[in-house]
Amino acid sequence: MYVVAGLNTGTEYYRAKYQSRCIRWINENMAKHNTGGDNIKVDIPEPLIIKHIKEKKS
Repeated sequence: MYVVAGLNTGTEYYRAKYQSRCIRWINENMAKHNTGGDNIKVDIPEPLIIKHIKEKKS
């Protein structure tokens, strides 16, 4: 299991089974595309990290 978390606050933004899904989530949710050109504005509230965590077995 992987978690997208804030580096400063530790806030968990997204959780997924695969690291690639976390990267995709960041790209889809934290990037704003300008309609007038190819410029991309990245709007991230804080530095993000992707952490690997062990799943708890029930």
